[in-house]
Amino acid sequence: MLKWLDEHLEEYILFILLVIMTIVMGIQIVARFVFGNSLSWSEELVRYLFVWSAFIGVPYCIKKGTSVKVDQFRNMLPVSIQKVLLYVDKIIMLALFSVIVYQSLFVLRSSFRNGNTSPAMEIPIWLVQGAIFVGSLLAVIRNIQNLIKLFTGKKKVVQKHDL
Repeated sequence: MLKWLDEHLEEYILFILLVIMTIVMGIQIVARFVFGNSLSWSEELVRYLFVWSAFIGVPYCIKKGTSVKVDQFRNMLPVSIQKVLLYVDKIIMLALFSVIVYQSLFVLRSSFRNGNTSPAMEIPIWLVQGAIFVGSLLAVIRNIQNLIKLFTGKKKVVQKHDL
């Protein structure tokens, strides 16, 4: 079960969010153009689901190694320097997302205490802001996994180009 979660957690969450967004927007389109009456809550729900998908997409990209980067220069360097740069990259990302996790706890606590709700659906705003914490926490976990793979040699660094 843990292995399955490790391999598929983000992609299944993203799939479910995308399906829900598609269904809700489809219902909204039918309600607006067929029945002439739009739903008051659909756009807000889709917006919040999109926020969640954006923050869950970050650890997915980290896990798959598909984050936005320019690695042409790094690939031209010797393997030993490439490995050092990968360590530096992973450590900086780990530090960044650790700070975000820590700071998001203060935002969540404040939002929870204030009891703010969304305008149309009246759901607690801390549920939406929880995406920052969950996504960043998963990003920390994925970065630690990548560091371990790099350290143990499970992630191979190869010379792709010559200088």
